[in-house]
Amino acid sequence: MTVTYNAVHYGEENGISNRKGMKRFYQSLKGINLPSYYKVGAITRACAVLKSRNKSEKRGEKVRMMKHPKPLKSMVCILSGFIITAKGRLFIPLRRDKYVDVQLNRYISAKLGGQGRKIRSLTITSSLLSFCYSEEVETAPVKTVYGVDRNEKNLSFGNEGGVVQIDMSKIVRIKQTTREILASFKRNDVRIRRKLARKYWRRSNNRTNQILHATTNFMVETAARNGAALAFEDLKDINKMYRKGKGSGKKGAYYRFRLNSWPHWKARQMVEYKATWKGVPIISLTKSETRGSSSTCSTCGEKLRKPVKSDVEHTRMLWSETCRKWIDRDVNAVLNLSERGLARFVSSLPQPDEKSLATSIFSSEAGEKGLTGEAVKGERENTPNPQSRCQQVNTRTCPEELAEPRAEILLRCFAE
Repeated sequence: MTVTYNAVHYGEENGISNRKGMKRFYQSLKGINLPSYYKVGAITRACAVLKSRNKSEKRGEKVRMMKHPKPLKSMVCILSGFIITAKGRLFIPLRRDKYVDVQLNRYISAKLGGQGRKIRSLTITSSLLSFCYSEEVETAPVKTVYGVDRNEKNLSFGNEGGVVQIDMSKIVRIKQTTREILASFKRNDVRIRRKLARKYWRRSNNRTNQILHATTNFMVETAARNGAALAFEDLKDINKMYRKGKGSGKKGAYYRFRLNSWPHWKARQMVEYKATWKGVPIISLTKSETRGSSSTCSTCGEKLRKPVKSDVEHTRMLWSETCRKWIDRDVNAVLNLSERGLARFVSSLPQPDEKSLATSIFSSEAGEKGLTGEAVKGERENTPNPQSRCQQVNTRTCPEELAEPRAEILLRCFAE
């Protein structure tokens, strides 16, 4: 920990946040009787702390100079030097010629000894050992593109062959309930209030993560099973809608809480690392590509109209004059994102003859019966008519029992 603190101070004083710039600091550690991999691990962690502080400064947050010794989480990250034998015995170096051995269980030994897996690092804390390993994952051939629309109360994904809407309103209720519980405490003690706030928000985040893990597992497994890529819209600046200082009063504070507690970024993070593990491509659309995805009709391209305030039946619906029908705005956004993600994917193909190649890639196993849709809905006799596509969308809700959340990239085990 002392080496990490010194590396952080050295980086702050010299404006360095990468390992290449820490060369002189590493040379100054020759007199310390520690293996070189411990020194490299401490410098790597210090660089991560410095990069995080630089990001906070770019966001406009005030960052104070780290005073020694500021408490960091007690942990040691080893990039090399540890040994795992064929019988599942782990040898962790203490000094140059001194090791401590830990017997791993059969599950951990089988995971780490899998074919094509390479152990990247070992992290040691007071209660567990964390192995980070990499594995070559083959990207599956893309047959279709699913658009992903994230809202406060639901998460929708799919294409013209079918759209799945997963109810996320429970997360909103959990956040609101936690806020009401904390507001009910009237004790005039800042330390007690902070302690209670950490306790209840930690519980709220655990319950929220459970729902997000189940939802993202279901989404990624569906995309991997149907050979689909996932197209995401850009929601980077959505929290600027109700920032402080806009004079919106209590209503603005309420909407600000809802937007800040909406875990849209965490959901995307979970989908991205799970999709990488499954070989599912991710297409990140820009703001210009996703502009008007909810308010533009996916069939005729017309600007959709909102219902009047008294029309409670069509709260989340939009009216299309050309198609003469009400369209669910979330389903409409999914269809537009699917089309634009498909256009981005086809334009990124390196081959010159894009039309013929796209036809060969996106055709289903039964034959060339259309680009998208066959992967979810099944075989159809003819290509769907674009003018009647709104009627062919099959919207369904996600089953209540989703897959259990699991972490497959970071493997953890308790030291025995």
